[in-house]
Formats: sequence, structure tokens, C-alpha cells
Amino acid sequence: MFIPIALTLVALFAAFATYRSIRRGGARFYTLEREAILRRASLTLAGSVLFFLAAIGFLWLQLQQSVAEEAAEAGEVVEGVETNTPVPEIEVVPPTLSPTPTEDTSLPTPTPTPIICRAVVQGTQGNGLLLRTAPGGEEITTLPESTLITLVTDEPLQEVNGLVWRKISSVVTGDEGWVAQDYLEIEPGCE
Repeated sequence: MFIPIALTLVALFAAFATYRSIRRGGARFYTLEREAILRRASLTLAGSVLFFLAAIGFLWLQLQQSVAEEAAEAGEVVEGVETNTPVPEIEVVPPTLSPTPTEDTSLPTPTPTPIICRAVVQGTQGNGLLLRTAPGGEEITTLPESTLITLVTDEPLQEVNGLVWRKISSVVTGDEGWVAQDYLEIEPGCE
């Protein structure tokens, strides 16, 4: 809207300048000067007419654009105008529920594999290691040197008579009892 108003004001200024030039070029000047003044006046008058026509053209263009936009908003197809036709969304009532996973009870439940820690009787100078009923308790049997045993990890270590005692199970005989840990060579990771 600013451009048509500015063009109209320029055209009015040019028309006023033309009128003023014609008034000035009247009887006060000689014929040659009068002709030059009138020529300039006719050029400024032609310029003012062009500015008026440009202002009218801009107003007509803006009017056409607003009419096309209103038609497009109403849903009509207008050539050269991009329409934004809203796309309706389909809503499912009630909403579709996504399936929830259920636990299959027919599958076996995984159980943790117990870690079996092994050790070997070592350092008894060939005398063997006494297997006892309790730390420092009654003797059950003597385990020979290099006997393979399984450590019972459920029982905590106990200290009695200055020795650390550990509960074990003999791999060969299956006897269970307590032995002094100082005479065991325990495999790495089971300490």
C-alpha cells in the first residue's frame, strides 16, 4: 500500500511543478526561453501521468492478489496461486491398543550356573592334609598330597588357632569337612 501512495505523491509533485513552470514561462521571457520552459513542463506532465498510471497499476495488482487469496482460502482452484487445502485426519474411536508382550510360561526359567571352584592339596611335605568336622575339630580323614578338592563357597572362611579354615568337598571320595587354607593351591578367580 505504501508504493501506490508514494507514486501518487510524486505524480502530484510533478503536476504542480509543471503548472509552476507554465506560469513562470508566460510573458516574462522571450520566445525561445518560453519554448524551452514549455518543453520541460510537458515532460514533467508526462512523468506525472506515468506515476499516476503506475500507482493505479499497483492498486489493481494488489486487488487481484487479495481476490485470488480469498478464493484459494475458500477452496477454489485458482491458477498461479498455491492453495493450502486442509487434509482431514481420520480418528479411530476407540483408539487401537498396541499389543503388550506376555510372558510364555511354557519356557523353562533360566537358573544361574553355580561357579565351581577347585583347589589341589599342596605343601604338606608328603604328609597329607587332615580333613576335620569343624575348624580345628575332630579328624575325618587325611587327604594325600595333590588331591583335587572342590571349595564350598556357601560357607565363609573362619580363623581358628591362628589358621584360616575353609570348607571343602573331596572330588574322589565325596567327603566334606574343613581344612587349613595354607595347604591349598586354589585356582585363579576363586580366592
